[in-house]
Amino acid sequence: MFNILIADHLDESGLALLAAAPNVNVQGPFELQSELETALSTTDALIIRSETVVDRALLTLAPNLKVIGRAGARLNNVDIEAVTARGVMVCHVPDAHIEAVAEHTMAMLLAAARRIPQAYHQLQTHQGWARHTTLGFELRGRTLGVIGYGRIGRRVTALASAFGMQLLAYDPSADPDIAKANGVTIVPLDELLHRSDVVSLHVSVTPETQHIINAATLAKMRPTAWLVNCSHAELVDETALTQALNNGSIAGAALDTLTQEPPAPDHPLLQHPRTVIVPHLNQNTVEAREHTSITIAQQVLDALEGRDYTNFVNLPFTTETAYKHYQPYLLLAEKLGRLQGHLANPARIRKLEVEVQGEGLEKLIRPIAVALLKGMLRPVDGVPITYANAPMIAHAQGIQMQQTLGLRVVDYPNLISCRVHWDGGSQTLAGVLFAGDQVRLVQYGDIRIDARPEGNILFLENHDRPGIIGEVGTILGNHAVNIAGWRYGRNAAGDRSVSFINLDSRCPQAALTEVKALESVIELRYLRLM
Repeated sequence: MFNILIADHLDESGLALLAAAPNVNVQGPFELQSELETALSTTDALIIRSETVVDRALLTLAPNLKVIGRAGARLNNVDIEAVTARGVMVCHVPDAHIEAVAEHTMAMLLAAARRIPQAYHQLQTHQGWARHTTLGFELRGRTLGVIGYGRIGRRVTALASAFGMQLLAYDPSADPDIAKANGVTIVPLDELLHRSDVVSLHVSVTPETQHIINAATLAKMRPTAWLVNCSHAELVDETALTQALNNGSIAGAALDTLTQEPPAPDHPLLQHPRTVIVPHLNQNTVEAREHTSITIAQQVLDALEGRDYTNFVNLPFTTETAYKHYQPYLLLAEKLGRLQGHLANPARIRKLEVEVQGEGLEKLIRPIAVALLKGMLRPVDGVPITYANAPMIAHAQGIQMQQTLGLRVVDYPNLISCRVHWDGGSQTLAGVLFAGDQVRLVQYGDIRIDARPEGNILFLENHDRPGIIGEVGTILGNHAVNIAGWRYGRNAAGDRSVSFINLDSRCPQAALTEVKALESVIELRYLRLM
């Protein structure tokens, strides 16, 4: 049974999806903060919007927390570093609001261009039928410059193209050829500001983009130009914008968001005659709200069940390949890592080398490496190792990661090889998938083998001489331990050999002591691999 806590408002469509899921208990939202804090003590997943702040203090109240779902695109209210260190996975819905924000941008631009709010206000306040004095401007033939040519920026330019606007974009990471194919010209920021009749903002807030619209950039805009911001208030220096409007540096501004929300009644931009301002409505559509709610609910359920990890910001998985296609390789890597952790020299592991062979596996090197770490590392201070925190914990322990070649002595398609190094030694393992999802260990050091790294295992390294299998089998039989499978490998006759012996039950210590006392035994380990 998974406990899912709804901290903030969630649309009924998402709540219905959660309620219909088996083995799920849904709580919240709560009116009292104390009720929320009490519920956190047993929750497995937390779904939030913008109101709840997830920081270290909240995490201390949620010892079982595994997944955080942010119903929206922004993650500014989640301490990603803190939750990642705890091994908590974080997902959001980056694409849910693209159409809503893009259409809202055009609505704000049209409202500004045709002075719709001012005309409506005149009618509402009985200032007369000002039909002949309310003059706007047409979009056709004018130039729109978007700062940020990402998902929303691209959609805005597509909508503006239907109005016959000329299109410019500033985005250092954009592909000029792709933009050109869509009728958009990528230009430097100064050129965009100078040439645009309308400047629209569509970038995330970073140290580089905060107050990207300031006194200096506003001075480079045309006196007839309009600024549209339906993204983030932090992109605009509001004091500089007020001054620019007052001195006529630009014609006007259409703003969906302000730094302080709700703003003070005497906010200078709110009262300015050449602004169009609405209360942060960019994502507020029925479709966006339902899509966001359903998507985040499904993502949280999938993550709890281990079915899929879509839009998780602190996991190594990509969207290029569906998770279900490479999940078996992550399981293989995790089992190899767990085996390394059990068999490696007790001294602290210093380095992990990884080699992959097979069609498509090269693209999965990062998630495979993380899965190896997840299996190999042990919990620190009671914090479980997850795909989220495994790289961070490995770094803290001084473990180096390296992709390499030449580890394998076997030749299989879709092979994963790994070598761990410690002070004075190293160990190489390689594994493969049989029949698509059956994990097999096919290499131990320089020895070929075919073993199942799961369940109760007796690992035996011995001098290769006649009778050893019979001696070990007799001891196990005397202790009522049944052998499910015995996989044997050696590098040369009469030299050194290894065995991975799958058992039907636990092996008692007395049996281990007798086997270890055999003259030919070099090393003996009892492993329980789940």
